[in-house]
Amino acid sequence: MTKKEGILQTPVSRRTFLKGSMAATAAVGAMSMFGCSQPAEQTTEGTTPAETIPPTTEAAPSQPVVEEQLYCGVCRGNCAGGCFLNVHVRDGKVVRTSARDLPDTRYNRICIKGLTHSHRMYSSDRLKYPLRRVGERGAGQWEQISWDEAIKEISDKWKGYQADYGTQAVGVYVGSGNYATCSGEGLGCGTTRFMNTIGAANVSASVDLARGTGAQPVIGIGPLVTGSEMADVLNAKTIIVWGANPVNSQQQSTHFLMEAKENGTKLIVIDPAFTATAAKADIYVPIRPGSDAALAMAMMNIVVRDDLADWNFVKKNTDAPMLVKKSDGKYLRISDLRELGAEEKDAPVILGADGIVDIPANVAEPVITGVSEVEGIAVTTAFDLMKAAIAEYTPEKAAEICGLEVSQIEEITKLYAANTPSTIYAYFGMDHYVNGHYGYRVTAQLAALTGNLGKPGAYCGMNESLGTNFANIAGCGYTGGGVLSPISIPILWLPEILETGKFGEKDITLKSLYVAHANIIGNSAERKTVIDTLNKLDFIVMADLNMNETAQYADILLPAAHWFEVDDIFMNYSTHPYVLMQEKAVEIPYECKSDYEIYRLLCTAMGYPDTFKMTEEEYMKLWLDTDGARAMDLTYERMQKEKAVRFVKEGFVFAEGGVFTTTTGRAQFYNEAPAPAMQYGQTWYPEKERLAYWEPPHEAWHENALHEKYPYVLLQVHPKWRTHSQWFDVPMLDEVSGPPTVHMNPVDAAVKGVAEGDTVKVYNDRGHVVMTVNINDGVQPGTITVPKGWEKGQFIDGHYQDLTSRVMNPMINNSAFFDALVDVVKL
Repeated sequence: MTKKEGILQTPVSRRTFLKGSMAATAAVGAMSMFGCSQPAEQTTEGTTPAETIPPTTEAAPSQPVVEEQLYCGVCRGNCAGGCFLNVHVRDGKVVRTSARDLPDTRYNRICIKGLTHSHRMYSSDRLKYPLRRVGERGAGQWEQISWDEAIKEISDKWKGYQADYGTQAVGVYVGSGNYATCSGEGLGCGTTRFMNTIGAANVSASVDLARGTGAQPVIGIGPLVTGSEMADVLNAKTIIVWGANPVNSQQQSTHFLMEAKENGTKLIVIDPAFTATAAKADIYVPIRPGSDAALAMAMMNIVVRDDLADWNFVKKNTDAPMLVKKSDGKYLRISDLRELGAEEKDAPVILGADGIVDIPANVAEPVITGVSEVEGIAVTTAFDLMKAAIAEYTPEKAAEICGLEVSQIEEITKLYAANTPSTIYAYFGMDHYVNGHYGYRVTAQLAALTGNLGKPGAYCGMNESLGTNFANIAGCGYTGGGVLSPISIPILWLPEILETGKFGEKDITLKSLYVAHANIIGNSAERKTVIDTLNKLDFIVMADLNMNETAQYADILLPAAHWFEVDDIFMNYSTHPYVLMQEKAVEIPYECKSDYEIYRLLCTAMGYPDTFKMTEEEYMKLWLDTDGARAMDLTYERMQKEKAVRFVKEGFVFAEGGVFTTTTGRAQFYNEAPAPAMQYGQTWYPEKERLAYWEPPHEAWHENALHEKYPYVLLQVHPKWRTHSQWFDVPMLDEVSGPPTVHMNPVDAAVKGVAEGDTVKVYNDRGHVVMTVNINDGVQPGTITVPKGWEKGQFIDGHYQDLTSRVMNPMINNSAFFDALVDVVKL
């Protein structure tokens, strides 16, 4: 290997590699620390890169005054923030960040993580050069290689695998650690173009998918998922925060909720744990983990019983009056009654109060109940099917299932249904059980029954930006010169695929995996199985910013640029309604490269030199080349000038006017044709998927026989100091947060003989983790909570993901992180 100044030429351990890099970054780290201590209000907002501001502290007499430049940047690590930042640069280095004005300054925010970017950029854990593994996987032994060596080795191996086993022999796994248009993950992103070009298998992350599976068939999806813009909660008179802790997890949004409360809005929090958000609630509902759908069905029963439904909305904007044939469960359509005309579409029909059967648009007063026959065909209504599905879930039964008082269920239902408009703010708390999608389905149906959809102050779900109304997804994602990805497989199914060579009926021989913006090992369920699976792959390539847990198992490591070192556009999964410009603030250091450039090098070496021939600027222009973008005057030139441009109208309301992107154009109590997200030969049950439904979690339930052996439900909580496992490499945040601790109720602690600060082992048949314990009244008896986002080396022993299960619901390939039982023993 060619000698390079300052780099050891012998194999180096991870410890030596990191230690050697610290000296090179010490001065910049000190400058970063100094810069971050300066108050943001001293910054001149709205400046351009060409403008400078004087130093905010007085330089020592012997030191020259260093001018400071400002660039616009975005924090885009998938915390639902997407905060707009000033990136402060002195002498070619990022020294600090501060909040930058958005056009609607109510959305201005920056959190403690966003204030520490300079620490991540100049961290001792930063990957600086291409590295090749020379020891065992996970041993942390590497040698430096050149980019030419790395690209040749990767492309040679990939060409061989694809020649022998097909293009799907190479898989691409991209996580949410970098949302961006060119060099990240998102709709129409460069990563998708890369994957499609080489025809690789799409290995999906299998996380946070129950929400879409449950809610989308009921209310559809929009440019802000199933939400209105965040500021719309100020119009609500009642807000239910259901399975979310925005004080920790969506810090940028919390002030809207608190301002609504200060203005008189009733705030209800439904959560198994007494969180920081619950502490601000008017009513806290300590629901039993995994019982959410049962509670929502009981609330629907109360709404019907007490005549609290919005009957006009139900008749006009839901599928309640639609007729369902008893013979096959399909909607009654025009073709069931007569022959269609030449230009006529076969639409569902409903019955009017005048006895006429016609398409909904022609029926003034629909009948929603009591219909048994139409022209000799046995039918019922979607509304009557819904009523039958929820009937057994009385308030009394739900109270028993959910561990609540009947009076509290009655109270929150009447507030939600009568003190309107009402919003259900729900993120991923319900998602992390095998039965999770039922909760999202039924809460959306509760919103439809009460008419709390399609108007200001009324939505159900989450409000994260998608941009489905303007992004050129097809044009950017499909190259035209390569091969469309032939298969999509969930990471949780990988062990079976490697063992059998099949995914359902499809043959697949996966030999290599390319990983970007992700920490698979630290963030996947059943971690030990994940490691065993990765070790069965012939060749792992990873491009990332730092040496995380997964990077230590790679064969080739490629050092990626930080967000502030590239030009790009951001808009995915933020809680504000803006597309944001990311300006290149500093040169890419060391031998790091942007992800876009890495894709260009790999595709060229694989024989597709034209795929990434366009510049990043040209790619961003292509991304905005749609009628939807033009209708909003959303152009690259405008982005360059204004830096932040709205992609929905001011005051955007999801499903405004009761128009939904479902198969019927209405909110749906009934799913005519349910189907799994992926078909791989699994057994699934349509009768569970058509209507409101609940069943206990797979494992985490007090009536499970396993509960006698493992008596505690394991819940993971989002700390303020992490976004998944990002920011593990910032010592300042570790100092503030302290080591990871397990939280336990005093009653359970007394049973186990555990006191505050004791060291305990949390364990089950899959693994264990050792931490100190915090005795906490906010944790329900029978549950324990552990923090999410720490790396293995930060625990005393083991890892919290060793406790989780990769069991999936057959409808959706989703990680059920909370669906696990454990026991605790004092060490």
